[in-house]
Amino acid sequence: MCLGTALIVMEANVVNVAVPTIRADLHAGPATGLWIVDAYTLVFAVLLLSAGRLGDRIGARRAYLIGLGVFAVASLVCAVTASAALLVAARAAQGVGAALLAPAPLTLITRAYTDAAARARAVAVWVSAGGIGFMVGPLLSGVLVDTLGWRSVFLLNVPVTLLTARLLLGHVEETTRHRVGFDPAGQALAVVSLGAVVWGLVGSALYGWASPLVIVALTGGAVVFGAFLAVQSHGAHTGRQVLVPPSVLRARPVLAGLLGGAVYNFTLYGMLIVCTFDFQRLRHYTPLTTGLAFLPLTVVATVTSAFVGGRFVHRYGPRAAIGVGMVVCALGLAVLGAGAVASPYPVVAGGLAVFAFGQSLVAPAQTLAVMSYLPDEHRNMGSSALNTARQTGGVIGVALLGALVAGGLRTGTPVALWVAAAACLTAAAGAGRLLAGRGHG
Repeated sequence: MCLGTALIVMEANVVNVAVPTIRADLHAGPATGLWIVDAYTLVFAVLLLSAGRLGDRIGARRAYLIGLGVFAVASLVCAVTASAALLVAARAAQGVGAALLAPAPLTLITRAYTDAAARARAVAVWVSAGGIGFMVGPLLSGVLVDTLGWRSVFLLNVPVTLLTARLLLGHVEETTRHRVGFDPAGQALAVVSLGAVVWGLVGSALYGWASPLVIVALTGGAVVFGAFLAVQSHGAHTGRQVLVPPSVLRARPVLAGLLGGAVYNFTLYGMLIVCTFDFQRLRHYTPLTTGLAFLPLTVVATVTSAFVGGRFVHRYGPRAAIGVGMVVCALGLAVLGAGAVASPYPVVAGGLAVFAFGQSLVAPAQTLAVMSYLPDEHRNMGSSALNTARQTGGVIGVALLGALVAGGLRTGTPVALWVAAAACLTAAAGAGRLLAGRGHG
């Protein structure tokens, strides 16, 4: 479970450091570079809810194995392609595999560990593995790109997926199947809505924000999202199974958790792509040096997640943790924005460390806000909704902040980081309102 989860989480950011090298090798433009990152996260985000239901129908272990197979084949295509367009398509296929794989581990762990204390320890180890996988991504990518070339970043996935599948078949039992319905109309609207918004944001780097194509894409995406909410509401009232029941979204603490999760990944994914451009294009760091430059983020996030985040949430509650954590994140991003382009690296390292500390407070709080205020019958749906909110925030963060940087490195880099800081302050204010009177959850 840990291997598979760490793999798909790491895949969300391991490519960032390699993007400049990939663009140069495949003669790709700035917008294509953003799609190489976002194609994976976009498909991952929009298919998560439906993929979880497929796992209920066919069995979590079977869904996990299918996801591993799709992910491995797509990774192999990524490693051998000579075309930027095919690389983007293969990245999207990786997203399909990740969406199939992602919902299964928690179900399988719950089945394998029936003792409550053992289950809690297993879940904690599994969550930590995912976090470590994400944080080591930039460093691992830098080492691989500098020593074996960018294709090795994808090729490494193949033996890891084979090992994971072997362990799964030998040690994990299948779960009970359940007859659950799908929501094809809601799924289609979700794909069109998020796809249009992301295309508009990435397209702004090519055509400018005033382009009719960009305006139509962004406006159309917003309209389709409104239609998605209407379809979800109507379907729930008529007794049909929908992707996101309105009752889940009506709970104010749940909204606070979803907002925190979306902004968490919006700033994290977006910051990584912005700082990668800063390090490699403006400071002329090698891929390996770029990976090492992210070490303050990795070290502080790992240490504080283990020793600070959970204890802070337990003592002060999710409202304080999201509020304080987001303000600290904003401070770190403001330092990064002020230090972009010209400041010495120690200033950047300080900004990364402060940002990582804030994220360690927000991470457990968003989960607690969602899971603590939902009835038992909606907790699986709440977990899926939180994962979807996170991935959606990540894909928009890469698209928007990456587009700001692509429009002009020297002027766009600080602006993108300050936009991310403003998003954090908005999430802090939102948590204060939505979780009012719930200081200790």
